[in-house]
Amino acid sequence: MLQGGKRILFFGSDEFSVICCNRLLRASKEGVVSNLEIVTPPDNPRTKQPEVPLKRFARENSIPHHLAPPKTLTGWTPPTSFDLAVVVSFGYFLPSAVIGAFPLRALNVHPSLLPKYRGAAPIQHSILNGDTKTGVSIMELDEKKFDAGRILHQSSLDVGPYPFYKELHDRLAVQGAEDLVKTVSKLHELKEHAWLQNLDEVTHARKIETAMSAIDWAAMSREGIYSRHRALGYKTPLYCQFREKRVQILSMTLQNSTMDLPADASPGNLVYDKEASILFVKCQDGWIGVDSLKVAGKKDLNAKAFFNGYQLTPRDQFVPSA
Repeated sequence: MLQGGKRILFFGSDEFSVICCNRLLRASKEGVVSNLEIVTPPDNPRTKQPEVPLKRFARENSIPHHLAPPKTLTGWTPPTSFDLAVVVSFGYFLPSAVIGAFPLRALNVHPSLLPKYRGAAPIQHSILNGDTKTGVSIMELDEKKFDAGRILHQSSLDVGPYPFYKELHDRLAVQGAEDLVKTVSKLHELKEHAWLQNLDEVTHARKIETAMSAIDWAAMSREGIYSRHRALGYKTPLYCQFREKRVQILSMTLQNSTMDLPADASPGNLVYDKEASILFVKCQDGWIGVDSLKVAGKKDLNAKAFFNGYQLTPRDQFVPSA
């Protein structure tokens, strides 16, 4: 790699971190980075994709890879001869002893306009709350708290109408990757102008729990359900119960029915619109369409296959899971 750039040890795990790390790898040809190595958590055999995505990226690109110990870096000594640590979706807190091992300390890429949405799930909460604007913050790593460091660079972007998690995730990752390279290339200048976060404006984006995907058709509005689907469905599909079995909702729509839906329907009632090939479900303030779903133990079904396969009757309905 070209001389004159910074020697970076990159800590990460998921696809967001892969996009940022890949941009740093390309920056090695621009003189911004002179050496790049990677640290990831151990693989998780209980997940659908056991191998950590960033570990796979390191192998495929012949980047030296270091495996962090499980759960904590307390007592861990990082490899030497690096100027700067870059931390993106790593999942561990870096102790002061680790941060202090790097002459230029550590940077973090966070997909929100801090101090808004500190925490593990800023993208999901931005969608859930109907934000029209979000962004990326590049900050110094704080030695005591997650997401509390001085900010070196921020950029905002318009969310757009009805964003889905994966789309917004990828847009923010690409923006964050570009901002990261700009920050690394002008690090000394940006450190001189870094600013503290306003503690009066701090909000938190708590970790997403599976229970947040449970649908209560009587208590939730169609917009609220659709927001949850867009925010959470990519990782944890919304779910309810049908004939005593769990049903995952895989695809939803706010499209209106081509037929007149019964005004006296109860929450959870089902009506299949044959012309539109959409299953409509009554919720708190109207109807929402389901395009595809999955009954526990069965394969994915589109609305037509579900209607025909289960021979729906007027008494059938979706109910909250027990």
